[in-house]
Amino acid sequence: MTFDMDTERKRLERKLVILRTKEFLPAPLLDIISDTATLQLAARQAVSVPLPSLPTPPSAHLQGVPLLPREHFVFDAKQTALLFGKLLALSEASGGPIGTSAQAVRKALEDGIFSLSEACDAFIRDDTLFFADWAARLPEAPSTVRFLVQGSLTPSLEAVSEQLKTHHNDEEPWAFGHCPYCGSLPLISSLRGKEGFRHLTCSFCRTDYRAKRLQCAFCGEEDHDKLEYFKAEGERGFEVHVCRTCNCYLKTSDFRELDTVSIPALDDLESLALDILAREQGLSRPTLSAWGF
Repeated sequence: MTFDMDTERKRLERKLVILRTKEFLPAPLLDIISDTATLQLAARQAVSVPLPSLPTPPSAHLQGVPLLPREHFVFDAKQTALLFGKLLALSEASGGPIGTSAQAVRKALEDGIFSLSEACDAFIRDDTLFFADWAARLPEAPSTVRFLVQGSLTPSLEAVSEQLKTHHNDEEPWAFGHCPYCGSLPLISSLRGKEGFRHLTCSFCRTDYRAKRLQCAFCGEEDHDKLEYFKAEGERGFEVHVCRTCNCYLKTSDFRELDTVSIPALDDLESLALDILAREQGLSRPTLSAWGF
């Protein structure tokens, strides 16, 4: 399915209304996420990225090699910089620790201490040390730089992955513990259609891909005795799938019988209460949220 701006705008508006009903989500956080998602959607229509040259032959892809490892992803530098500027201003205006940290980032940018191109390259290469360094510099809101960089890059990454879809057969479940497009870990899963096919959403390129229903999305465990799930009262449409082999969890949305809309990055935020429950049980999530924290 190709990107359709009108459809996606309506879906986003509907989803944001639903999020506003979640009392456990602070209003300032919702304001930032709402504005960010809206800006990303507008940028998604504006970004232009070249058709990637696939380094992975079809035979290797069938064996589990991603089509385009994330370090080969490119981005629209102009649109990314424009979006970064808007997200930075948005964060500054929010006040509090995020606003103070955003002001520090702007000063670092003006003084030449912070380089957007370097930061984008670090995110694409999954350079955790780069972001750990900036987190240490901004202890009041340590996720600020990752949020700004990830948020401004996402439209370009989605545009690249959209062009890769014709090279992957999504009729058959992908059996490997990483995204078939870029090789990153999944963010969240969903059950779709009458048959309840399971789809995973990549934490990096945000592509959806079909996966096995009864398999750990990370380590590949298929022993039913080691795969569990739980739900939480009041969190209709969500459950947490747990693997006792790797002790990791992945949230799953099942909206097939509910009058609601699914946008994986926002489903992840809507189900934040389940992350808290999972961590109280000593479970781990191998990825950060869709918003960098």
